Amino acid sequence: MNDFKTILRKQVLPARKILSSNIWEDRNRMLASKVIDFINQDSVKVIHSFLPIERNKEVNTWPIIKELISRNLQVVVSSTDLKKEQMLHYYYHPQLKFRLNRLKIPEPINAETADTSTIDLVLIPLLAADKKGNRIGYGKGYYDRLLQELPKVKKVGLTLGPLFDEFDFAESHDIKLDYCITPFEIYQCQ
Repeated sequence: MNDFKTILRKQVLPARKILSSNIWEDRNRMLASKVIDFINQDSVKVIHSFLPIERNKEVNTWPIIKELISRNLQVVVSSTDLKKEQMLHYYYHPQLKFRLNRLKIPEPINAETADTSTIDLVLIPLLAADKKGNRIGYGKGYYDRLLQELPKVKKVGLTLGPLFDEFDFAESHDIKLDYCITPFEIYQCQ
């Protein structure tokens, strides 16, 4: 089953990396608008957001984070302990400084540790997802572990591409998305 995930990762990431700057920017603008609209319709107060890996042309979450902060919502961001293979979580504020880790992921410096039990919604980076909420990331399991710690949190995947109809290689232990937001649609999964 993991062979299909590996093949998909090897196809989707290179395809995303060759998006023209104009298409990437347009899709990010459309996606950010949909994410803000979605969050406005909900009663969430604390949102966990990933920080984009620019070299992989991930969803640019910086404008989303800034807009959420301007609406007086609390945002939590993470750093990655690569040795222990776990994420550490911190409150975002506009003056927070960041550095790139060895994988070129932005990480906060000297940030206040966040209380993850207060998180209402998690924005999850995706390489791909299907309409049933099955998701494909980079395969290290960081978000699987976070979502296991927060079983009642709303799980929202973000991707710049369209959704697949269905992955027939999903495994029973995989944690599914509740929603997936693309530049083209907000899709309620499951």
